[in-house]
Amino acid sequence: MFRPVPVPVLPPSTALADLATAGEHHAWLAGTTGVFTSRPTAPLVLSWTGASWRVEPLPELPAPASLSGVSAAAPDDVWAVGNSAGRPLVLHYDGTRWHVVRTPAIRWAKAVTAVDGDVHVVGTGRDALHFDGDDWRLCTALSSDREGLRTVTATGPRDVWAGGGGLAGAGPATYDYPVLVRWDGDTWTEVAGPRAERGHVARLAAAAPDDVWLGHVRDTEGLHVHRWDGRQWTAVPPPEDTGRLSVHGVAAGWTWGVRATRRSFETRPAFHRWTGHDWTPVALPDDLAATPASHVGLTTTGTTTWAYLKTAAGVHVLRHTAP
Repeated sequence: MFRPVPVPVLPPSTALADLATAGEHHAWLAGTTGVFTSRPTAPLVLSWTGASWRVEPLPELPAPASLSGVSAAAPDDVWAVGNSAGRPLVLHYDGTRWHVVRTPAIRWAKAVTAVDGDVHVVGTGRDALHFDGDDWRLCTALSSDREGLRTVTATGPRDVWAGGGGLAGAGPATYDYPVLVRWDGDTWTEVAGPRAERGHVARLAAAAPDDVWLGHVRDTEGLHVHRWDGRQWTAVPPPEDTGRLSVHGVAAGWTWGVRATRRSFETRPAFHRWTGHDWTPVALPDDLAATPASHVGLTTTGTTTWAYLKTAAGVHVLRHTAP
């Protein structure tokens, strides 16, 4: 079962974006405050200290800003990305404090992955950012200006996956198609993903070079899960659940989303764990299981899994430890 962990009281205008871990005892939750209000939006990072969650002191920014992704290579090497004043916002935590990092510009930063001192930032448009431990450089990741990336994951500096989608056609005949690229340490190369002509890659999560999980959204069918074994992609059957289940994301061996009953449009959080053969639902505390929720997300180390969700009562963070 997921067990709740106390979090600071956050403004109702808080929007949650992403979770990251570095080992079993360190985690970070990124988001934005001031969403849909008259106040300027501001980045938000919570950190798990081993005993409680706390709001991290971030640098003051001259313009409204938001965060969309976070990744941790180590407890003293954490990266959060978003956007401010029409440029990518890149924040780095060195174990003592957060710094704003200047980088080349890309159109709109969406996600970040950091491993062994190597960092990649992807977003809309053809270009991505790469930090090799010394310098940032702009790298062409896609072949068309009508394509963009929204998710990135890595097993090492020479094995990085990124996914998103592109637009084809014109007018009423416009449709989106999935895009998948892979970094080999020098360049990005388009690679074949699961067979699909429509939709986009919404989420990637790598546990090992031969264990990569992909969530593909196709039209109105919701998210489909696929798994890479080092040679080929295999479709993973969707979780079976009561009511109307909408899967929003996938991690290594996990999915998350919301479910609704046939007679209600209220959505309840839903988390499923892969047993090796099928999905099994993971229970939540009764009060949260019965409460409408949004901004659902999850990350896992394999042993410890953190999840977050937002209800009318505020932000909730939960922890699951494998037996």
